[in-house]
Amino acid sequence: MEYLVSVVIWLLACYGMTNIIVLSSIMRPLRELFKKIPMLYKLFNCMLCMGFWVGVFWGAFLWDPFMNMWDPLTSASLPLRLMFDGCLSSAVTWIIYLKMYDLSEGK
Repeated sequence: MEYLVSVVIWLLACYGMTNIIVLSSIMRPLRELFKKIPMLYKLFNCMLCMGFWVGVFWGAFLWDPFMNMWDPLTSASLPLRLMFDGCLSSAVTWIIYLKMYDLSEGK
């Protein structure tokens, strides 16, 4: 049960960070800086894209929810785990975002 709670907290942290980066007014000046670099501008304005990179970030620097699924000592498994972290974070971030958008629109 403790592991499940840790995964849920990790996913909510990923959603929170992605939401702040992509939608908040605090980060708007940073997003505006990247208007001249289309690839980065798209990244900083896309919930799916940023959700992936936030998951990779949290998986690499804080906690990797899938560390116990593969042998953590093999270097080959690290890129796979980080890819999986990014995919999971992106998917859950997108699902939460769509649900929150529906709620804010009164649907």
